[in-house]
Amino acid sequence: MNIAEVIAPLIFIASLGYFCAKTKWLSKVQLDGLSNFTFNITIPVFLFYKMATAQLEHNLSVDFFLAFYVPVLSCYFIAWLINQYFHPQCKSNSAASAAFALGSSYSNNVIVGLPILLMLYGEQVVVLIFAIVTFHSALLFTLTSLLNREKATTSWLKSLVNTFNNPLLISIFAGVLFNLLSVSLPHFIDESLQLLGKPAITLALFILGSSLAFYSLKTAFHWVVISTLIKLLLLPTLVYLSAKELFHLTTIQLNILVILSACPTGVNAYLVAKNFTYHEKTVASTVVVTTILATISLPLWLWFLST
Repeated sequence: MNIAEVIAPLIFIASLGYFCAKTKWLSKVQLDGLSNFTFNITIPVFLFYKMATAQLEHNLSVDFFLAFYVPVLSCYFIAWLINQYFHPQCKSNSAASAAFALGSSYSNNVIVGLPILLMLYGEQVVVLIFAIVTFHSALLFTLTSLLNREKATTSWLKSLVNTFNNPLLISIFAGVLFNLLSVSLPHFIDESLQLLGKPAITLALFILGSSLAFYSLKTAFHWVVISTLIKLLLLPTLVYLSAKELFHLTTIQLNILVILSACPTGVNAYLVAKNFTYHEKTVASTVVVTTILATISLPLWLWFLST
């Protein structure tokens, strides 16, 4: 496992995106258009094609999901309780606590975790990765919506529908359906989907880097530190202990879950916080800080897992 060879291209692409945004080589309008194209077309096409053509014979045990989601939910509620009882301005505010908890536990699995794991293990692990990715957003976004008591008029069913009204989730479920039904794609469609999907990960990393140029770190420093420690240290540690000591997963399953949990906070957590109008700056800063520090912490986790 050559860690440098895995991480270096990802950092370079994200750094190029940051440089293009910071120097205004590409304007905000151009980057927004590229971002819409990436997240509404290329990544959904990539996910659909991978699931439609994947070998689905993997035994996805309940233990595999529990080893990941028990620590994720534990970290979510630890962060929720910290904000709920100790934040000087947002104490006893369930919506604010939910936004802070999401920023402390939601991983950027598609943009960061997926390319790392594909480079490490290849196509053989795609089903295991997407099994986690599929429910990750659905679970945390729905839970966060339900805890937003200020919008209690929104039913849990509507929250669930809004969560699944997502191009990434739709593409994964559609791909699984095509796979299970053994639907054969016409050759020209198959080739077209492959061409559209090839630049997905590269574009996603580029957009991730460019987005960092627009986020500010001017916020309550210690709350960003708390969120970052939960996300990059506590969560992957709990996942490692859960997968290894509690559920005794295979080495490859253990490595997949730890790397996915060690990814930086996903940008979508900021969008949720912005919608809630709580902790926007804190979550945005957490996205920036965890993404920068993940360039150090992820190689360390990869080294630790390889020893």
